[in-house]
Amino acid sequence: MTDILSAVARRGAEGARLLDIAEETGIARPSVHRILQELMEAGYIQQHSGKRYGLGAALYTLGLSAPSPIHDFASIERAARRLAQQTGDTVYVAIRRLDSVHYLTRAEGSYPIRAEIVEVGETVPLGVTFAGIALLSWHEPEAVEAQLRSNRRFQRTVRGAPQDLHETLATVRQEIAQVREHGYCFDRDTAMPGVSGMAAPIPSETAEPYMALTISAINDRLPPRRVDELAPLLLRTAREMTSCIR
Repeated sequence: MTDILSAVARRGAEGARLLDIAEETGIARPSVHRILQELMEAGYIQQHSGKRYGLGAALYTLGLSAPSPIHDFASIERAARRLAQQTGDTVYVAIRRLDSVHYLTRAEGSYPIRAEIVEVGETVPLGVTFAGIALLSWHEPEAVEAQLRSNRRFQRTVRGAPQDLHETLATVRQEIAQVREHGYCFDRDTAMPGVSGMAAPIPSETAEPYMALTISAINDRLPPRRVDELAPLLLRTAREMTSCIR
């Protein structure tokens, strides 16, 4: 059921067709249709014109009753702006949402060429961007591969054409190994050709990391030597944000 809700959520205001949901989740269409009907009865799914499905208002009401995992968002924004000022590059803060990451805020540095790979408020599958890869580091290898296969069924990348699945798996596994060894990952051209990024999970005191901090820049701005220089600053800022979340 959560897979279906997640598939519908990723389609946003456009809505998702029954066929889209079945292909993305790998669940047979009759089963998807039955579950959608149950979710509609509960108010968690609504049907748009043109036989597309979107999230229902009852989910909003349900969410209001849950405590926010972020208790000091203003401090998170200030820390992101400070990191952008110190590096001169683009900084993102993202939070996990089911099997996706949702981008909460972006801060711009002074460098005139900006690497804006996603928009604030955009939700993308885990494993597509640097933040999502950083948060995949707590998954078992089989779960990582299943997530990446699911991404391909969804046929979505932030920009550009998707890699071959085996290439994607190799890239993501390498970045996960970086997170586990160094606390952050770095790579080039993962989210967009010509763009490099480094991401660190924001530690949580009560759960596995569910938020991530990213520095994004054009490739020339992040050679290996500069990555080594920025890593302590990235990790220190991520640890600072821990006090702002649960």
